[in-house]
Amino acid sequence: MSRKRMVLTCAAVSLGLGALAIPIAANAGSDNDLSTTCGVADGAGKWWASGRLALSNQGKSAAKDWKLEFEVSEGQATIDNPWAFKLVQNGKRVTVTPIEDRGAVPAKGERLVNVGINPGGKAVPQITGCKVNGSGGSQDPEPPTAPEETGSYVIDHRTVHVMWKPSTGFGSKIAKYEVFQDGKPVKTVGGDISMTNVEGLTPDTAYKFKVRAVTESGKTSAFSKEIQLKTKKAPDPGRPAPTIPKKLDGKASGPYQASLTWQTGKDGDGDPAGVTGYRIYRDGAKVQDVDAGATTATVGGLSPDTAYKFRVTAVNSAGKESAPTDEAAVRTDKAPDGGGGGGNAPGGLTASASSKHNGNVTQHYLNLKWSVPTGQGQIGTYQVYLDGKPAQTFMWGTGDPVMPIPSGTATREVLVGDKAGRTFKVKIRAKLGDGKWSAFSEEKTVTTGR
Repeated sequence: MSRKRMVLTCAAVSLGLGALAIPIAANAGSDNDLSTTCGVADGAGKWWASGRLALSNQGKSAAKDWKLEFEVSEGQATIDNPWAFKLVQNGKRVTVTPIEDRGAVPAKGERLVNVGINPGGKAVPQITGCKVNGSGGSQDPEPPTAPEETGSYVIDHRTVHVMWKPSTGFGSKIAKYEVFQDGKPVKTVGGDISMTNVEGLTPDTAYKFKVRAVTESGKTSAFSKEIQLKTKKAPDPGRPAPTIPKKLDGKASGPYQASLTWQTGKDGDGDPAGVTGYRIYRDGAKVQDVDAGATTATVGGLSPDTAYKFRVTAVNSAGKESAPTDEAAVRTDKAPDGGGGGGNAPGGLTASASSKHNGNVTQHYLNLKWSVPTGQGQIGTYQVYLDGKPAQTFMWGTGDPVMPIPSGTATREVLVGDKAGRTFKVKIRAKLGDGKWSAFSEEKTVTTGR
């Protein structure tokens, strides 16, 4: 009789960035040499992830009777191929066994067990503690995916703002992000942060920036794509300040906002074109910047039936600021219901699915469109809920250039991962002019395509 053994070792099976290989000691079993890799595939998120359990048999006979165990850090696991395998979950512990010969691993062959994991929006899940027939080993998670740059921009002659999309993938419990400038580390931020300012730069100078993630175990991701940002020219210290804008006027435009108008200011040499922007002050504190071509502005975030005083200054390319205008006094209207948030939900929500392809990777999106609530002030912030949990927050009125705050209708897309055939229930709510959240829109159901 030949020597019988079952061994779980590192198999030559490609699972992408999320692969986890676990060596197992020899056990009595059938005439085979069984090995596996376990892990969470790339693109995992806190709403859905795909677990991959790859079995490879180098023995002379099929492996028909085995038990594979592992733990998921978050959520509920389901088997993608239930005709061949049985999955039982008890708390975080998951057991997978074959169903008769349908789950056998052929001699000199391979089988892939696909597991879906729904973390319920809590965290990106991990697979740990893989065991076969009770024996297990150590784990060695692969690095997380590289951060993805998402719209970095120049602030002034000394400062830039670097932004990135967080890393994902197995083992990607991120402890920190490292920002590199011209190949050297210049800043470190926490793992829950995805943007930062880099300050103290030289005016009118081009710099190259890239970002990488570092896990709690000390593993580093690949770098993000390198981007180049050039700081603005230094202001001329000898240039005089602009003249004061004239004829500032203000009036209420509802319970939560005020409308201001003024006449153009001029640069110190009398040229209106030298003015690069205006600053709006409310009760002595700066609340808003507008560009040089504006002579009107709407200030939101106000309280109903409240008196405010506004002033405006002009700013030139040297960074010099004019003296302020005379005050414009405004009292906002009373709220229709005597209160603030909770009403005027976004209306007419529609949701459809789309996908984008980048090489061998396909990412799926939900395309959302809705009507902006009226009579509640300027609304630049919306929150998207998927399956009853907050998933993403959209903001307008920020960035460089500034994203205009939508009126009438608004549209955005939500990235939901690389898995097709997933069904989501989606709804949104708005942050109203008084800072309170509105009621939710109607909930829609949408399924990602294949």
